[in-house]
Amino acid sequence: MFCTTPIEAVGPEARETLFRVAAPYLEQARITATELAFDPREHRKILNSGTKFQEYIQRVAILQGRQLKNPVTERVRQTLELVDGAMRLVEGEAKGLPDAQVADASALDRLAASDAALGPVRAGVALAAVLAPMGPGTWVMRGQRCLELLGAVRHPATVALLDQTIAELLRTKAACAGLLAPVDNLTALVRACLALAGDTDSLRGGVSTFTTGLVATAKGRDLPFIGRAVVEILNGAVTGPASLDKRDPTQELKATRDLRRKIAGLPLLDADTDLKENLSRRLTRLTAPESLEPIIGREVGIGRKLLVLLGLHADIEDPNARRYLVAMIDSLVENPEFKSDFYVPGMAHDEKRALAAQVSQAVSSSQLPDNRRQRFREIAATAFADLAAAGERRISPRMVAGPEDRVIVAGQRVPLRNWSETGLLFGPFNGLAQPGQHMKATVMLRNGYLSMGFEAELEIVRANDGLIGAKYTCADAHTRQRIKAHFRA
Repeated sequence: MFCTTPIEAVGPEARETLFRVAAPYLEQARITATELAFDPREHRKILNSGTKFQEYIQRVAILQGRQLKNPVTERVRQTLELVDGAMRLVEGEAKGLPDAQVADASALDRLAASDAALGPVRAGVALAAVLAPMGPGTWVMRGQRCLELLGAVRHPATVALLDQTIAELLRTKAACAGLLAPVDNLTALVRACLALAGDTDSLRGGVSTFTTGLVATAKGRDLPFIGRAVVEILNGAVTGPASLDKRDPTQELKATRDLRRKIAGLPLLDADTDLKENLSRRLTRLTAPESLEPIIGREVGIGRKLLVLLGLHADIEDPNARRYLVAMIDSLVENPEFKSDFYVPGMAHDEKRALAAQVSQAVSSSQLPDNRRQRFREIAATAFADLAAAGERRISPRMVAGPEDRVIVAGQRVPLRNWSETGLLFGPFNGLAQPGQHMKATVMLRNGYLSMGFEAELEIVRANDGLIGAKYTCADAHTRQRIKAHFRA
């Protein structure tokens, strides 16, 4: 904040500084920075609150001192004069608006348009008066009232005022719990942030009534303060100790990767480099032995274990964590039982070949040192030699499905075993399926490499002991392009 006039001292930048500097007081008083700035009664309360007022003045003076060269005592004096002038300005405008507490959207717009300089101040005084009768800490009521007003106002200054006030509510811990989700319910909080950033799947996944209303109200409008608040909340969520999925580290890994994929598709979040770095650090935490050992232990066969380790190696940047992963990869590759333990027991030949190709591709595209990639190729050449010659050959490569990948067909959720650009292998399927039969299905992919769902037309090719092999076609052109890019990368 760098102000030179009382009007600037209650302007947007100054109120943002007030929100950050006086955050402990605002939490205790259970009010927003908008109310503290524009309500004379709140001015008197903070002036009578002991040393807090002087403490905050000093903090603001120090912040301003980064741009000014005069001594600290002079900066404090100037800041006091500015704040005193702002308080007298607000008190004068409040006296001229005796019925401000009953102001509606049209009244706020009218006040904002009444004067180029003083109009936004008058609108702020009226908004603070509207919120005051609700009582301190009535966060849901305050949030809902601000949301109703935001949906109805039109003047840019009024929109900006409500944008900033709602952003203050969202970043206040107690208010966030009532409006979006409690901060310790990380899954719900992240879902709300994603919905506010434009993710329609998260919106359909179940969010608070306020979140749904804010998404609808914000559509097509420029609300920068709310946007920055969403990014700030999400950054706080991913850097905290709470789990995205408390069931086990494997689900935590999947949830973190899903979050990263969603963020990459949302411009508001994808533009924030801090958020990307924080997600990378969160993934790095999962390489600690207490987390990584259960993740690896859950996977059957060396091949699937290698896919997890290689995927984590690609996900993170921390050099120490990468060295630990490389050591684990080395121990698996150099295992004397590499060939016999590589596959999941009972795998069909096609599944073995698909898993071998998938691991080989992951090694080739990895950032492992050249000598380790070469060592893997030497071991793999011997271990996989019999796969190339045996069995039928296909133009389209197959990829082993993840443990959460499913095909929904005939009302059943059936595990997907492997898939290609043109075919699916799924089962066990408890139903009638014969070669030549046509069926409709929904394919749900939720693995470490791809997260998507699509509708498909199936033509059954073979059915044996509950395992169904089928050709598939997808009508959606965008989905077809994604599948093609995935297999031909």
